[in-house]
Amino acid sequence: MNMDVHHILQGSSKTDKDNGAKTINKPPKKVYEKAVKKPEGMKRELFNLISGKDITSVIPTDVRKSYKQKFQSAFRSVRKYKWMPFTNEARKDGLMLHHWVRADKIDINTPYPFSRFNKVIDIPTYTDEEYENHLKSPKWTRDETDYLLEICRQFDIRWPIIHDRFDSTKYGVSRSIEDMKDRFYSILQQLASLKDPNANPIAYDSEHERRRKEQLCKQWNRSKEQLQEEEDLTAELRRIELRKKEREKKAHDLQKLINMVEQPSSPSTSGGNGAATAKRKNAFRTKTGSVSTTTSTFFNPLDISVTALRFSEFKSSGAHLRCQEMKLPTNIGQKKLKNIEVILEKCKMEMNPVASEPIMKTYNDFRSQIMLLQELKSALQTAEYELESLRTRVQDTGKDFDIDSRFRVSNLPEGGLDEDQVGGEGNATTSRRITSYIDANMKDLTTFQVASRKRKVPAVVTPTTSTDVKRVRKI
Repeated sequence: MNMDVHHILQGSSKTDKDNGAKTINKPPKKVYEKAVKKPEGMKRELFNLISGKDITSVIPTDVRKSYKQKFQSAFRSVRKYKWMPFTNEARKDGLMLHHWVRADKIDINTPYPFSRFNKVIDIPTYTDEEYENHLKSPKWTRDETDYLLEICRQFDIRWPIIHDRFDSTKYGVSRSIEDMKDRFYSILQQLASLKDPNANPIAYDSEHERRRKEQLCKQWNRSKEQLQEEEDLTAELRRIELRKKEREKKAHDLQKLINMVEQPSSPSTSGGNGAATAKRKNAFRTKTGSVSTTTSTFFNPLDISVTALRFSEFKSSGAHLRCQEMKLPTNIGQKKLKNIEVILEKCKMEMNPVASEPIMKTYNDFRSQIMLLQELKSALQTAEYELESLRTRVQDTGKDFDIDSRFRVSNLPEGGLDEDQVGGEGNATTSRRITSYIDANMKDLTTFQVASRKRKVPAVVTPTTSTDVKRVRKI
């Protein structure tokens, strides 16, 4: 019975000698090894191989079956090559070299195929007569010039190498690269002009090259303080340009806003209002012991304000239709639009012509000239009514004068003047055909005419007392 229990529990029971208790031996605990973490950046395969977990990569395998089969030449004979001598035609020393050549392609008369890549620069030569008549120089001797051309021919005009190999001790003169270039290209220019007078000139500015190299050396040898100063100046220049662009943008936006807000006005209206204002301000005033005169404000041609047409400008990137540049601005009054339409209709011109570049520019300029002509006609009508007012006031004094026909545009017939009315003293120089089609603002001119006719010729006021002034005011 005890043996069966022992067999079941797989252990032996012992009796404690002290207290007689019966204990059972427990199986030992398993000790788990601490897992090693894979270092960051290490490949998983390498970590498994180092830790001993994965040894499949070191297990030998049979790779005999993976080898490729031996190349089968299909039972063809191998081409034969021969070690043949050859000479390179690009060389002038006759050096004999060797290379492998297929036996079936041996040809002694065939030139070396790579000799065609040898490009030689053609350095011109000159005769004694040409040198004496055209190529002589006080700074260069004949032998030194010949030596320069020879070394240029030897090193294919590679100037750093030529300057390095040039033997200055041979002629006792130290030559710079600029001096050699100047002498060489001057010879080429002279020889080319002798062979062909129409040949393209060959020029070399040695002084400019010296200054360029000098500036480059100064640029390279700048100190840290100079570099910092240049950076500060460049940053300040950028800030100035940025502020300038902002000011220009604000001015452009302000001008655009003004053009949208302001209403078009003719010179006749401004002339009439100016005359009435001046009449109110220049009141008759007389002080004791003083002599004063009243001055009347007449039409001044310099006060004309011409409203120029500002067509749309497309300065931003991107494509646009040229016909959009012919659209009239939105700040033009209906009167001016009507005059433009009438003149284009009378002149038999299209309202929307083909928008080619020359037609677009000419068409916009023509409409701008129409606006200018309207302003000028309004100004001339103002001057005409001024003259009529002045003539009326002069007639009140018993005198009279004639007004030239060139100042009269209010009664201009449609179609312009006749041929007998053009030219001559006091007449218009043109027929004024387009001017006759323009409808000026006659309402303002009529008001100005009435206001002008009420003026009187200013008279000199004699000194009076304060009592006389009061009497005059009562009257």
